[in-house]
Amino acid sequence: MSIAATSSSSGNTLWLRSKRWDLLWISGSVLLMVSPYAMYYVAQSLGFAQDTARNIVNGMIAFFIGGPHMYATHLRTTFDPAFRKRHPSILLAAIVIPVGVIFLGVNYFIILLTFFFFWASIHVLHQIVYLVDCYNGRVTKTLSWKSKAIDYAVVLTGLYPVAMYRFTHNTFKVGSNLLYFPDFLKFDGVWWFASAAFAAALALFISKTWREFRNGEGNVPKTILISVTVIATFITPFFHELDVAFQGLNTWHSFQYLGLTWYINRLRYDRNELPQRVSAFSRPGEWWRYYGFTVMMTVIAIGLITILIFTSSYTGLSFDQCYYIIVLSFLLTHYYHDHIIFTERPDFSTAPARVQGQQFALDG
Repeated sequence: MSIAATSSSSGNTLWLRSKRWDLLWISGSVLLMVSPYAMYYVAQSLGFAQDTARNIVNGMIAFFIGGPHMYATHLRTTFDPAFRKRHPSILLAAIVIPVGVIFLGVNYFIILLTFFFFWASIHVLHQIVYLVDCYNGRVTKTLSWKSKAIDYAVVLTGLYPVAMYRFTHNTFKVGSNLLYFPDFLKFDGVWWFASAAFAAALALFISKTWREFRNGEGNVPKTILISVTVIATFITPFFHELDVAFQGLNTWHSFQYLGLTWYINRLRYDRNELPQRVSAFSRPGEWWRYYGFTVMMTVIAIGLITILIFTSSYTGLSFDQCYYIIVLSFLLTHYYHDHIIFTERPDFSTAPARVQGQQFALDG
């Protein structure tokens, strides 16, 4: 991934938009990770069984933030003719991925869940790497490959020491579903290796960051983001209910994504770069159109899940199968789109608010 450094925009220093905005939407929103587990315990305190409480959490997160974030993707990809032209594979993926999800969900559900959690972990961390690249692009000095590699390494390894421990000890469960892990890898050396890799990356990152700040070259926004990422990803696999814990990570990830997608499209709107059909969702002061569109798409997905649940007596599908077959058909398509988006660092330069009958402010 290219990291050619560029000058920071006037008045914005190293932050993507502003200190307040970045801390709210990018780094500080890590505090949202506690909300799924809090909801899980509140639901149990109200008398709901553990499995019911787990499904309540999954449903609420999916409706309010997880679902909306994956449909926001299409405002940068599917609805943009230029993007479709550059990446025609997204049209094929829209067919191949749902067909594959349905086949695996019906016949090899555990394989589907295992694949999902693996790709989900890569996807969440890829977004952090993408944001690290965005922060690196705000500096005037070109960074060395070694510096970038250390940043990437500490981001990409923090999740796996505890996760690998749970895989090797057969405790990595989603509800009652034990995820697949090859028997020949079920030995302590696997999580020891993951732990050693993370420890080495963390030591190098701390040493590098200390030198950068000592030399007056420290990148505060990037350092904050990487630091909270390391803490968040390392502690997530410790929790007993892993799907609830990973919903915490998903909540943070989705909140970041919704804010970042809105901001990028707002900048493109001001520069008059958006296709007409997307402009309606990006106008200043009309964020409700943007969020409303994503919620509407989520409601459609919930309707499809409901249909599967009510017909499960005929299909023989479990509740989890009904939920994940629909969700993953859309979610894995979103992953595919994002892994393309995340190779193209956006333009964060601002332009004078354009006039269309009236002047719009960038902060709208």
